[in-house]
Amino acid sequence: MKEFTSEELLRFNGKDGNPTYIALQGKVYDVSKSRLWPKGLHMNRHASGKDLSADISAAPHGTEILERYPQVGTLKKEASEGLKHLPSFLQALLEKFPIARRHPHPVMVHFPIAFLTASSLFAVLYLFFKRPTFESTSFYLLLLGSIASPFAIITGLLTWWVNYGLKLSRLIRRKMELSILLLFLEVVLIVWRSWSPEAYSQSLPALYLILMVILTPVVLLLGYYGGQMTFPVEK
Repeated sequence: MKEFTSEELLRFNGKDGNPTYIALQGKVYDVSKSRLWPKGLHMNRHASGKDLSADISAAPHGTEILERYPQVGTLKKEASEGLKHLPSFLQALLEKFPIARRHPHPVMVHFPIAFLTASSLFAVLYLFFKRPTFESTSFYLLLLGSIASPFAIITGLLTWWVNYGLKLSRLIRRKMELSILLLFLEVVLIVWRSWSPEAYSQSLPALYLILMVILTPVVLLLGYYGGQMTFPVEK
């Protein structure tokens, strides 16, 4: 059975009459007859002619789906093309644990999104019902979201380095700008609320409420731009 190098595999990209090959866990499969790989592209995201071992961990299906397609060879063991810009120790770590390439950031971003949107919601509930417990719940959710935000940002920077080679795209720039804005809002709100906690047992300042509500569109936009990078809208 033929052994392919990464460079050789690139030629089998489903274009210009070439067959559509993909590599997975050291095996090379011919998916030319699959209607899910039109023109060598799957789900408008995964290109053929590459090793997709790291990507399969994020797929909604397992490796068993490829058993219906013929194996045409094996992939020569080497550092993945997308990891060659990384230090050797990190390459080895990600080769051993490919789930670490993409999963840490998507996992971490759910915490600030959930905590901060809920914080905005409880601030609005306090405005209408004047229950101090709603305001204190809003503040504690803000604290939890602020604790989670740096972890989401750090894992995002790691993903940017590992998967995108620190290339500054429009979406990356937007995410950076929004992340800075989010951190600024969190610091301002926590310092403001902590400076005079007794004031919030009587009334919620209008500007404080506005800033609390702004947290929601900021984190949702961050999630939207992240989703655009992972699942780009087909045009």
